[in-house]
Amino acid sequence: MAHVSNPDDFQADERSAEGLSLRELLTEDFQTYGRGLGEPGLWAVAVHRLGSRIDQTPAALRRPLGVAHKLLFTAVDWVWGINLPRTTRLGRRVRIWHNGSIWLNARSIGNDVQIRHDTTLGSVHLRDSDRPDQLPVIEDRAEIGSGACVLGPITLGRGAVVGANAVVLQSVPPEATVFGVPARIMPK
Repeated sequence: MAHVSNPDDFQADERSAEGLSLRELLTEDFQTYGRGLGEPGLWAVAVHRLGSRIDQTPAALRRPLGVAHKLLFTAVDWVWGINLPRTTRLGRRVRIWHNGSIWLNARSIGNDVQIRHDTTLGSVHLRDSDRPDQLPVIEDRAEIGSGACVLGPITLGRGAVVGANAVVLQSVPPEATVFGVPARIMPK
C-alpha cells in the first residue's frame, strides 16, 4: 500500500472497517497519521481497534486481550488524554489531531472524520452515557473543531463542519457548517 497523505486517495475502497482485517486497518491508520508512530491519535485508534476485535477472538484469548486492552486504553487516556471507548463504532481513516481532553463516546464515527483537541462526544446527561440511543452519530467526512461538544442522540451529517468551541445539541444536515453556543447553522 502506498503512502497516503489525502483521504480522497482511498475513495475507490469503500469497504467498512468491519470488512477489513485488523492488520489492514492498522496499516491504513499508520498511513493516515503520516507514518508517525509518535502520534497520540494513532495510538488511541490502534488501541480502539484492538479492543473492538476482542469479542471475535477465540475464547481462551479474550480475557488476556481484555486485560491488555484495558491497560493500553488507560495509558492512552492518562498520557494523552484521549478516551475512545471500544463500544464506539469507528470508521476508517479517522484522524484525531493533537491530544488532550478528548472524550469520544459516540454511537459511531464515520470514515475520514477529522477531530481536533478538547472535543467531547457523548450524552447530554452523564446517567445516559452507557445508552447508545443517547449518543451522537458522526457521519463520513465530518470535521469537528477544537473545544467542540457534540451531545445527545443527534447526527452530524456527511461533510458537516463544527466550529471551534461550538456546543451542538441538534442534528446538523450534510455539508452544513455550525458555530456558536448553542450551535447554529451558518449560511453558505
